[in-house]
Formats: sequence, C-alpha cells, structure tokens
Amino acid sequence: MDASRRDRRFAVSGVIVLAAVLVAWLVLSVIAVTRQGTWPDEAIYIIKAWRYVSGAVKPYSAADATWYQPLLFYWLGGWQWIVGHDIVTSRVLSLLLTAVNIALLSAFLHRLGCTIWPIALAVVVYALTEDGIFYLNSATPYTYAVCLELIALHLMLAMERRANYPLAIGLGIVLTMVYLLRINLVSFIAFSLAIVWVRAGPDRWRVYAVTVGIFLVAWGALAWLWGSRFVYVSLWVPMVTDFLVRIGLLPQLFPNAFGFSHTVTIELVPTPTLYALLRYAFGWEMWRDWMLAHHLLPMAGVVLAALVAMVPRIANRGWMLLFVVTFGGMLVFHHLGAQTYCPICIQAYANYFDYLGALAAGLAVHGLLQRFPSAPAARAFAVVLIPAAVVTAAVQSWSLTGVNRLPSIRHGADPLPQEVKDISAAFTQTLPAGASVSMIGLDPRIPLALEQAGIRIPAVDLGVASYYRQLKPGLTSEQQALTIRELEDLSTWTDATARRWMADEYDWLIVQRAPSKFPSWLIWAPEAPLVKTGLAACFEPAGIHKFDAFTPPLAFELYKRVRRGSICLGE
Repeated sequence: MDASRRDRRFAVSGVIVLAAVLVAWLVLSVIAVTRQGTWPDEAIYIIKAWRYVSGAVKPYSAADATWYQPLLFYWLGGWQWIVGHDIVTSRVLSLLLTAVNIALLSAFLHRLGCTIWPIALAVVVYALTEDGIFYLNSATPYTYAVCLELIALHLMLAMERRANYPLAIGLGIVLTMVYLLRINLVSFIAFSLAIVWVRAGPDRWRVYAVTVGIFLVAWGALAWLWGSRFVYVSLWVPMVTDFLVRIGLLPQLFPNAFGFSHTVTIELVPTPTLYALLRYAFGWEMWRDWMLAHHLLPMAGVVLAALVAMVPRIANRGWMLLFVVTFGGMLVFHHLGAQTYCPICIQAYANYFDYLGALAAGLAVHGLLQRFPSAPAARAFAVVLIPAAVVTAAVQSWSLTGVNRLPSIRHGADPLPQEVKDISAAFTQTLPAGASVSMIGLDPRIPLALEQAGIRIPAVDLGVASYYRQLKPGLTSEQQALTIRELEDLSTWTDATARRWMADEYDWLIVQRAPSKFPSWLIWAPEAPLVKTGLAACFEPAGIHKFDAFTPPLAFELYKRVRRGSICLGE
C-alpha cells in the first residue's frame, strides 16, 4: 500500500511539474511572439508569403525566383489571408503549431510507454531553451518541419511489420510535404525510409512505391505550373546538385550562372583540403560558440541516451539509438552542407532536429525508471534532471551576449511590431504611393516597415548580401553577358547589375546608416564607392530618420533621384 501511495504521489508530482513547464513555455512564447526581434529569413517569409498568396508576385518568376521551397509560403500565406499578415499574426501560427508539436512529442513518448516525468523532461529540452523560444515562435519553417517530422514518426511507429495503404499514403504525403518545406530535410527523409525498411517489414516496397508516386505527382504538377526556375531551385542542394548535373542525372538549366560565378561571404575560411574543412567545421570554437552554446540540452539528451542504451535489458534501446544516430547524421549533413555559404548556420539549422534530443532524453529516463523501478536513485535522477535542465537553459540564455547572441526577448528593449510601425509611419509621410524604391541596407526591420506601408521593394533587396555573386575572372564578353542574364533571371545579382541599378533604376533609395556594419566586399552598401558616387551625382537628400531608442538603434536616409545615366557611375 505504501508503495502504491508513493507511486501515486510520484505521478501527481510529475503532472504538477509538467503543468508548470507548460505554463512557463506559454508565457515565454507569448512574450516572444509579441516582442522578440527578427532576422532576414523571418522577414522574407512574412513578406513573400503574403505577396504570393495575394497574387502581388508570382513565385519562381523573373520578378522573384523565390530560392526556397514553396510549402511554407502557402501554409503561412493561407493563415495570413484569414487573420492578417502583420508580424504578430504571422508568428501566432508558429506558437500554435509548437503547442501541437508538444502534444505530438508527448504522445509519441506515451505510445512507447513513457510516464509523466520523462515526458516533462522532453518538453523542457524541446521547448524551453533560448533557441526553442526564439525560433519556434518565429514565422520560419522550424516548427512546421518538426510538426511534419513528428507526424511521420507516429506513422512509422504504427507500422508493426506491416503497412497498409492508408499508412503508406499518409507517410508519402507527409514526406513529400517535408521535401517541399525545406530541401535540406532530405536527410530526415533518408532516415525515414531506412526506418520503414525495418518497421514495415514485407510491405516496405508498398511504402516506397506510394511515396515515390505521391512525390512525383506533386512535384511534377508544381514543375508544370512554375517552370524551369522551380525545377532548378527545388532540386538545388549545395555540392550535391552540381555533382548530379556533372554525371548527367539532372538537366543543366542555368549552365553559366553558378559555373562562372561564386559567392563572396565574409565568414568563409579557406579550406583547401577535406582535412582542413573538417578541422574548421568541427573545431572547438565552432562547437563552443555555435553548437554547444545554443544546443547544449538536446546534445546532452543524445549523450545521455547513448550511455543509457548500454545498460543491459533497457527498454526502447532501439528507438534511443535510432534518435542518437539520426540526430548525429542530420547535424553532420546540415553542418557540412552549409560550409559553402554559411559555416555557422548549424546554430539555426539544429532547430530542425533538436526534438530528437528531447525524445532521446525522455526515453533514457524512462528506460532507467523501468529498469530500476524500486530504486530511489532512479526516481531522484528523473526528478533532479528537470530543474537541472531548466537552470542550464536559463544560464545558457543569459550567457549568449557575444556575436552568437539572438535578437530574443532577453536582448530586446522595445517590441518589434511597435518598432516596425514607427518606421512605417516615417515612410508613409515621405514616399509616394507606388514609388520605385530600393534599399541599401541589411536591417530586416526596414523591408517589414515598407511592406506595412504598402511599398514593395524588389525581392533581391530582401537578402541582398546573400544573393550577390561575383563573376569569375577570365570570362569572354559573351560568357559574361550570358552569366549576368542567368543570374538576374534567378533573382541574384552581380557588379554589372548594381551599376544598372545606380544608373537607371529606382526613383528613391533608402540608405541605412545605423547599424553601420556591412561586409567590406558588398558593393551595394552605404560606404561603397559605387553608392557614394551615385548618391552625390544623381540623388538629392530627402530626409533622415533616426530611432535611437530601438534595439539596436536604427537610422536611415532617403534619397530622391534627380538624374539618370552614366554620370551616376562617375563616367
């Protein structure tokens, strides 16, 4: 009787702890949705989703080659159509989906026999970290991807050495949606198909055939609708696509654009050999600043599961090891795949699979509780882990103050929506409706404010540094012309493009003065010679706006064009 009473108290205490965790998550998430800062990717998704759904811009067109998979734009855009397309309403859908994800994660662990304490720990690891609060409440693909991945895991769990057609069709639809959400999630699709080999037994070929069929029909319909740009963008994986083109498995749709140009990124470090690449990508500074500093808890969950899986007769050993291997595989795939354009982006990309660390941690604690049901130490370990995880997450959040910090609620003084509203009012007072405007700057608050003011800037301005390509030396005049044409057809740009912008396009320029840090190689920047010459020769100042109380402070100048032609280039 005493043992039964202790079991009930232990379970009730777990429910109370889980409820407290959920309340903390909800409070922090509501604050994040309404206050936290932003970054270019979120601004791109918010702006483009509405443009596409409203019909203002056609995706994968000459006006906007998109450069992302299409699903999120229409998922988010459909929501914007119903509730509005401002920052807060766009983020609310992510908050709601994170609530769904917490339920899906908890239900998956429950289906594997987990009790309340392991589930509570998994929720902390998944949702209460600095990155969890920030990214999972932003209008970006992370929470959408986790939702689809968890649904896929539930479907695969239901395959007990067999898979009927409803299961096969359901998984085929979900995996196709995963691909059309983010192409780099092909790593999750690959792991899923490997799981199907075991879980579906003799019905594995049915699942494979149905999945391939659904994908080909969906992708083929979109390729027919949107054409060659969609085909190129939707199949583009760094290094992988180039290899498939070289061996003839993919068509060479834009042969000059990327063959005769290259990216210029300030973070790139020369890595002439594979050893040098691996040494840089997995060096201590990379681990310390961009992986452990942001994802310590999920990684600790993976390590804990790997250790617990060695205990004899432990429950769910197979699932634990699966999540350990999948987490490690996706981390390596995303990290190495990004080395050609964003070496530190694993800090953001890890949010696509951090939930695997949460699942692994929950299963590890459950395994210990099942293996040692009468041992007070096992229960004490399960209880102590949760406050330890919460304290670790808090310390981690408080320590992110350097170059690797996030524009989270920890660092924001004013709500982002109010900042954007104030900037938008400045544009409304100065810029005429329908003005031809370009932005010389990188702060994502400016395009969000312009969109709110009803002023549409070109798609390339939304990520001007990311879309810049430098032509390789030694090209013939014909090769240069073909390469420039293809680059611009893909909504990217090069030096000749910027010269045309300055000489002939745009009636107004918005020049960002603060924050004042820009890459030294960026020729479409306030202090670049091309811009300084053009502003002096062909534009007149039309006002300066300063917002010193913002975090960070923002300042920009407006310039109105007064002449066109080669004089704008100093010729």
